[in-house]
Amino acid sequence: MIKNEYQWCSWCYRKATHRLVKRNYLTRNEYICSSCGNFAVQCRYCQNMATFKPSTKKAKGFINSRKENWASELCAEHDGTIADFEKLNNRLNDLADYESIFKRTKWNLAKTGKIAVGAVAGCSIICPATYLAAPGIASALGAAGFLGAASTGTAISTLSGAALTSASLAALGPGGVAGGIAVVSAVGAALGAAQGAVVSNSYFGAIKDFKIIKVKDGVGPSLIFINGFLSQKNQDSSDWVSAVSEKYTTNPYYYVTWESGSLYKMGNLMGKGVGGTAFKKYITKLMKQGSRSFVKKLNPLSLASTISEIIGNPWHISMVKAQMTGVLLADLIARTNNIDGFVLMGHSLGARVIYYLLEALSTKNISPINDVYLLGGAVDRKDIDGWEKALKAVNGNLINCYSSNDNTLKFLYQGANALVSRPIGLGDIEVIDNKLINKDTTSIIAGHMKYKEIFDKILREI
Repeated sequence: MIKNEYQWCSWCYRKATHRLVKRNYLTRNEYICSSCGNFAVQCRYCQNMATFKPSTKKAKGFINSRKENWASELCAEHDGTIADFEKLNNRLNDLADYESIFKRTKWNLAKTGKIAVGAVAGCSIICPATYLAAPGIASALGAAGFLGAASTGTAISTLSGAALTSASLAALGPGGVAGGIAVVSAVGAALGAAQGAVVSNSYFGAIKDFKIIKVKDGVGPSLIFINGFLSQKNQDSSDWVSAVSEKYTTNPYYYVTWESGSLYKMGNLMGKGVGGTAFKKYITKLMKQGSRSFVKKLNPLSLASTISEIIGNPWHISMVKAQMTGVLLADLIARTNNIDGFVLMGHSLGARVIYYLLEALSTKNISPINDVYLLGGAVDRKDIDGWEKALKAVNGNLINCYSSNDNTLKFLYQGANALVSRPIGLGDIEVIDNKLINKDTTSIIAGHMKYKEIFDKILREI
């Protein structure tokens, strides 16, 4: 009697009938998924299906062929790729309920091994789990049809197995998945659905101190506050709340925390003064690292050699984590039921988070973002293509507040990026769009950390 299995598939992340095609006595039985057509075997620790070989063999050479036909030991839940198959398409009634998407029902049995392998490879400095999960993320996006065609002209979504993974990673570019740079344009349409959750599962936990805290209930569009550099280790939203309470009296407020350690190191350094010896020494170090070749490969997960250049460097770590945080937030916002939409407010690197959030949401037909406020933003203002995409995700206005008195961005941001990137915190975003408002606040902003102190005054003027 042939026994078929109705279980979750680690190829396509769908629950489907798996038809028994080969009964083995010394190894696990082989099945074929009715949804994606790939071969699977049962996970060593549960009834879900682990990946086996693709429906069509593409690999060339003995070694690659053996890899393509190697059965995985664990399903996507047990190998840590995702937290729970059943939650991949979950909706949220409140953004603060985000943790339910990532609550594990089974042990991540591969976690220890992945971190160990990442450490040996020199890739665990920033984000071992995300780096090693990159092939899985890429394959999920490729199979869903979000990455177009391979170099051969074949649609990536028609491939499977090693060919699917290889073509998907190639389409994203070196390190695209891990750093959140190239992936944002591909992941947008998947946000709020299963493939978006695969990306979110990989980023969540890799971003230290990531939390979404509901500050208060209310009615109307929900405000989301995102900080950059911090002046104290223990984060709170009191400065934001004080600044916006006059204009947004009845709205719900949310506060996003992320990478507190690195952000505090930078804020503490600036607190000693941009003219101080420690600050000048740090900038000199960054400028030496900020060669044009380094900037071209700014995603520090692309090569182990690049990673070795930024060990202990909280600035570049924070820049990469801002990109990842933006993509993660975009998926969570996209799966939240909120008919009134959101208003985003970001300072410094928090504006960078918002930039990547907007880019990711720009590929969706409908965006829930109303207005956006960027204060002293640490993100390139000359990236025309990027800002045009980002503005597509904004239904109201995007207000960019900048000040020529911001010495932190003058020396830190531009120095660390070899003077090839000009931040929006020092001038106009160079895009023509009716939704964009560039506001020069030089007359009232004396420095980088002064924005939130008088943000209420900026709101009144706007």
